[in-house]
Amino acid sequence: MSDDKKSPTYNHTEIHHKIEASPKAPGIKAAFRFNHASSPWVRGISSGLSSSLPILIGILFGHLQYGLIASIGGFTYLYTKDEPYAQRAVKLFLALLGVTLCFTLGSLFADLAWMKTILFGVIGAVSVYIFGALKIPGPSAMFFVLSFAVSTSIPAPNLQAVFLHAGLVFLGGALSWCISMSGWLINPRGPETAAVAKAYRQLASFVGSLGTESFHAEQHKTVVELRAAETAMKQAKINRKKSSFAHRLFLLNQKAEGLFIFVMAAANDFNPAVSKKAQAVIETFASEMATLKKHKKIRDVREEIEELSIKEELRTLLLDVNAVLQMKELKETEYIQFSHGTIKSRLKAAFHKRSYVLKNALRYGIIMIVAAAVAYTTNIPRSYWIPLTCAGVMLGATVRATVQRGIQRSVGTILGILIGTGILMLEPTGIVIALIVFVLQSTIEIVIVKNYALGTLFITPNALLIAESGHPDKAISYFTSARVIDIVIGSVIGVVGTVLVFKRASSLRLPYLLGDVIRKEGQFLEMLSTEQDEERIKQERNKLQGELVNLRALYDNVIGEYSKTAVKLEGLWPAVVATQQLGYMLLASYEGYELSETEKRELQETFAQLAAAAEQKRAPKLSSVPSLKRYPIIQGEITALYESLQVEI
Repeated sequence: MSDDKKSPTYNHTEIHHKIEASPKAPGIKAAFRFNHASSPWVRGISSGLSSSLPILIGILFGHLQYGLIASIGGFTYLYTKDEPYAQRAVKLFLALLGVTLCFTLGSLFADLAWMKTILFGVIGAVSVYIFGALKIPGPSAMFFVLSFAVSTSIPAPNLQAVFLHAGLVFLGGALSWCISMSGWLINPRGPETAAVAKAYRQLASFVGSLGTESFHAEQHKTVVELRAAETAMKQAKINRKKSSFAHRLFLLNQKAEGLFIFVMAAANDFNPAVSKKAQAVIETFASEMATLKKHKKIRDVREEIEELSIKEELRTLLLDVNAVLQMKELKETEYIQFSHGTIKSRLKAAFHKRSYVLKNALRYGIIMIVAAAVAYTTNIPRSYWIPLTCAGVMLGATVRATVQRGIQRSVGTILGILIGTGILMLEPTGIVIALIVFVLQSTIEIVIVKNYALGTLFITPNALLIAESGHPDKAISYFTSARVIDIVIGSVIGVVGTVLVFKRASSLRLPYLLGDVIRKEGQFLEMLSTEQDEERIKQERNKLQGELVNLRALYDNVIGEYSKTAVKLEGLWPAVVATQQLGYMLLASYEGYELSETEKRELQETFAQLAAAAEQKRAPKLSSVPSLKRYPIIQGEITALYESLQVEI
């Protein structure tokens, strides 16, 4: 980036002073607010089939109880996300083994209260750690805990019965695996295609936000979606040498990264009119990709691109994307590729004393043990619902989210009791039970994206119907009394435990992570001026990108805490934005910098002082930022970071 074309003149005040206000944590009212998310009908129906078909099969063979046990394996489907089918097949199979193992442990130790108490904690902690370290979206520990909890109440008179029940759960989970994988027969590249299309849609929003207050927020979202698309490409195990469609998808992902890099480097040169025109073209690309099929004819927008009054480099990039969509011959251009490391390395990387993931897992396990201990020292029937409720409540991402979940869980369950009582009073039998489970489970998945409390309204009767249909004489009395007590106790333990143990976890980490990221940015800038090994640069680039994403996520967690420290740390918001902006500019620098030894020494001292200022929550002990006449963009970004740290927290 040594010429004007690749390093446009930059006045940092134009963009950095147009940052959005610090995001605010939602209040208690948010617990009952409806989200504007689209209803996942396919997921809802598939989930309903996964839970109800095992019951129906059991009924057809004259064993309702076996069908109800097998339906627990159907919860495996709930770990389905939009990942590529190659990755989904492995992930769901491992989830299936986990659900089966947890059910088996519950059956084996059903009569040992102390062992059940410990296992609740172990299952919860291990699950949360794995999901956190691998950054797997989904219900985390919830359905492993549920499988273990429910199995402790299902009679298994001998070892043979234990393994029979475990086999039924495995078969139910295998059926849900088949249902989840059925989309492969229709559109085998559907998930990764959708991921790339989503990245382009977000890229269009980013281009349209240039020069506005939402610029940095859209920038962060774009990096997240680009990482998701890149991950999808890797998880899909695409062999682009054997498949022209796979090769086209691979190139589209590369071009998205190229567009982002160009826009970052030339952000100051865009005017609103150009931004909106480029945004419209990229949105057209996203719409076409969303329904991309192997032989589908794609709309050609070459003429529209040619007519745009935009920079020639941007025009070339847009024409490249259009050419890839048209399946025309195109010379491949190498853009930045990010690797994500092996599963073993990622699990190992999260296992250290300062690890947020490890601390979160230990916190979860300890509170689960407390909840289980309370449950098994009471005489409440089916007291396993106490730790089960606690498990669901603690899956909130922040302290505020945990409190909200406790409220949602309590209110939704109490209302759900009315529905459940009505269903049980009808004394459903046979196929009617399977039909009710299908309707309830489908409804849960369709409405829970709108509001968690609304989802729990149907979770309660569904879970009790599965767990208690084998005991119709006890179901109603249990449902109307002990269930309410269990929910309240479990919610209180989850909320109180989280507030006491986790109240300032993110607040304590934020200054140190901010300082660490700033220090790594300095090291990365120096490396770009000396390092010749492209593979090492890619590895360090990926690490820095991950840290930038984590920094924003941690700040969001901070504002979700109930503490005076969290309120004070909101003053670091401009520094968080400036750090991200500098980092993304460095990531966009795919050519090296030519720095003198004097410039290197000055930059080392500057970044060391900036990092120390962030960690100590004070103003930097610097009089000015070093001059980088050949790289005004980077100098402007460092200056903006310096100015943002002129606060005392």
